[in-house]
Amino acid sequence: MITSALPGEGKTLTSINLALTFAKQYNQTVMLVDSDLRQQKIHEYLGYESSKGLTDYLQSGTPLKDLIVWTGIEKMTVISGGNTVTASSELLSSPRMKDLVKELKSRYPDRYVLFDVAPVLVVADAMAFAPLVDCIVLVVRAGSTSIADVKQTLALLPPEKVLGFVLNRVEEPSKEIKGYYMPKKKEKTKSRM
Repeated sequence: MITSALPGEGKTLTSINLALTFAKQYNQTVMLVDSDLRQQKIHEYLGYESSKGLTDYLQSGTPLKDLIVWTGIEKMTVISGGNTVTASSELLSSPRMKDLVKELKSRYPDRYVLFDVAPVLVVADAMAFAPLVDCIVLVVRAGSTSIADVKQTLALLPPEKVLGFVLNRVEEPSKEIKGYYMPKKKEKTKSRM
């Protein structure tokens, strides 16, 4: 599950980039599921229409095979969110969602399944969905997300499932930081003959 403390921290783009990295760089099969049922954006970023999605599966019983979108990127598929809903946390913790996660895990054991989920401090979706996933990645926006928000978010999530953080939108480091972490360039000396 990829989530953030608050909106605007870049969790959806991070989810897409992570899926692309696994598919392209590591040659792994990846399925990206838009589980932010209040504000689906993955299909917009990837540039395709989203007429059906996860909400159709959860509410209407639409077969999974009718929801999987082939992105044109080798080894990467997507399930869009579908229509927006307000009772999203109930849907994400429903028996039908539990069955879907179990099916996605067992159908292709070598495939990574990434779920883009709504921010933790805005709605209860991430807390409702957290018990179903193996691990959680928290996206933090540099210079924007407060330490208090990060601590509050971590207190609401199961600590044993938090895999780590993605620090997003980092500005160019200052000269002091560059000099500390990066070796200084050696000046070229002219040889005299």
